[in-house]
Amino acid sequence: MSDADREIVAVGRPDRAGKSRLGSAVSQVVVVADERPLAVALADYQQEDATLLPHFYLARDGTRYQLLAAGRAGWGAGRAIWRQRWRNLDRSALILCLEASSLTDLSEAQATILAGWLPELVAQHHLSLADVGMLVASANGQVRLQPYIPPAPPVELVPDTSFVLGSGVRSPEQELWLGLATITWRQRGAQLRLNQAFSLYWGKVDLGAPLAPNEPPPVAVDGKTYNFQVFARDTIFNEGTQYAAVQRLSDLLGSDIEAIPTAGVSRALIEASYRSALKASAARAPLEGKTEFRADWKFHFVALQAHLGPALSGNYVTADRAFAVQVFAGDTLYTPMSQQSGCFFLSLTDPASPQYALIWAETCKVAGIPYLPTDPFHQRAIELKLGTPLSGVMRETINGQVYDVQVFAYDTLYRGSDGVIRRMSELPRPAEVQNWQPKPVTQPVQPTPAPQPAPTPSPAPSPSPSPAVDVRNAPEVVRAGAPRRDPNWPPKPDFNILTDRNNQREQVLGKIEWVRRSGDDITITNDWVVRHIIEVHIPQLERFRNTNGGRIKFHRVAADQLRRLWQAWEDAGLLDLVLTFDGAWWPRTIRSNPTTLSNHAYGTAFDINAQWNGFYRPAALVGDRGSVRELVPIANALGFFWGGHWNYDGRGASDGMHFEWAVAR
Repeated sequence: MSDADREIVAVGRPDRAGKSRLGSAVSQVVVVADERPLAVALADYQQEDATLLPHFYLARDGTRYQLLAAGRAGWGAGRAIWRQRWRNLDRSALILCLEASSLTDLSEAQATILAGWLPELVAQHHLSLADVGMLVASANGQVRLQPYIPPAPPVELVPDTSFVLGSGVRSPEQELWLGLATITWRQRGAQLRLNQAFSLYWGKVDLGAPLAPNEPPPVAVDGKTYNFQVFARDTIFNEGTQYAAVQRLSDLLGSDIEAIPTAGVSRALIEASYRSALKASAARAPLEGKTEFRADWKFHFVALQAHLGPALSGNYVTADRAFAVQVFAGDTLYTPMSQQSGCFFLSLTDPASPQYALIWAETCKVAGIPYLPTDPFHQRAIELKLGTPLSGVMRETINGQVYDVQVFAYDTLYRGSDGVIRRMSELPRPAEVQNWQPKPVTQPVQPTPAPQPAPTPSPAPSPSPSPAVDVRNAPEVVRAGAPRRDPNWPPKPDFNILTDRNNQREQVLGKIEWVRRSGDDITITNDWVVRHIIEVHIPQLERFRNTNGGRIKFHRVAADQLRRLWQAWEDAGLLDLVLTFDGAWWPRTIRSNPTTLSNHAYGTAFDINAQWNGFYRPAALVGDRGSVRELVPIANALGFFWGGHWNYDGRGASDGMHFEWAVAR
């Protein structure tokens, strides 16, 4: 018999207690906490003047009591806003009271019971876990019902496991890891519990430091509820009470984020991660600036694409009014107020520049510590690229030994009596962590596709060898068929760009070995350039002074298609639309993601009309000066992808200057 199958103890006459529901069906389950001792609470519930009469009561030891039949109305929940409407919860809700000081302070017995009992309760009334809520008073005093999932119960041991969870003798290194991990978790109010799935998953996978505790409210989307916890490298979650079936937000977003999702579980988790991390950060140090997540803010898109984790500070202007700044787990983004559309990474800033110390001082504020550039922990963290500090250097005693410890977003550094600074991640994990396996996800959450305009067939390439597209009548066709003010024209092609997923890009274009030179620029250290980059003569570019007489460097695999593309644009009478040529091969990383090489580094991309089609801005519309939209159908037909098809924020922000080779045609 499972814990959830235990007999429910009736108190008094549940079929006669309370009041009539007056025909209202149960449409919510409201969970409340009562910190009074069991005997006191049960006695009070039976009094006529009781302020609370729940249907069920769950004691600290896991015993369940029923005070009121589900078909009758209790009292004490009152009126609250639920899904944008005021509700009389006394009449419509099933009230479940827990013997606890708060809804997050449950005993292991209570958590175990609720994990099985809540799904049964909601199913009996044709509801879902998304209909389970807790009462919360908002800032203006209004009472709202917010989704609730109870804390996770202890994990179940895998059958045939040869050890008992939490027992056995750990090595000194394992004990040290456990002590450092406990310190790491407490920096943002979280508590490491090696008998719960999220803690065990964190121990097995490199997620970085927790940025907030796992606490309600959960995320509710389309009738389903998701429990989550945010870490520096990722947000993990589970559906409903399937606590051990852990999923990752990064799996929903994919490794190459071309657009911020506008809806669905992934968008809800992004926003919830920001709220959770900022709430925990505010408990450490005061927040400045704007704290909401905004898909149309460049800092937020860049942080998401570069996998920097959620924000740890607001988006604000420095005291001297010189820079806009926002601190994220993995890095700090900033831009001069004189260049508000810019976005610079602190990690890529020259230490000799005047803003370097200023931005580092702003970064340290999220931990409430001073900027100490000569501190050996700080210097070691920069060398290892550990992201934002979450604490200062602390003196801690672990198993009788004294250590200096500092927690960073991506790892925790420690120094013992030998004076050597080491990384927590290099220590062995305890057996509980090493042997635990998450349960398989039976129906994993599917990514929500970004909204796209209705697809139309792409122009088919001509079977003739040259030109690949018949454009003899294209000037009238292309210009006449281009809607002047339609931001969704032209439609996306039937192919996508080459990415690093499954080494796709390397297999086609070769492997680049590189080191960073400065900023986005890199130095290629192997012989890749000699083997793959050639000079291509494009007569149509001779009029631009920055092209060396129309001679540009490009990848040899795409050189022929590049020649045919420019010839096709000329044959179609479209060259007058090209106002500036803004570069092709350039060894650098993606401007919004310093860990990933740009296709410019591979010599498969070029930019035109940059002034009118800036990065993370809507591309110029047909008929407007600088528009390149009329050029896109031919480019697509010849295997080139247009950066204007990346709708980063759902509102048209893109990279309209950019064209890159994607498929052989």
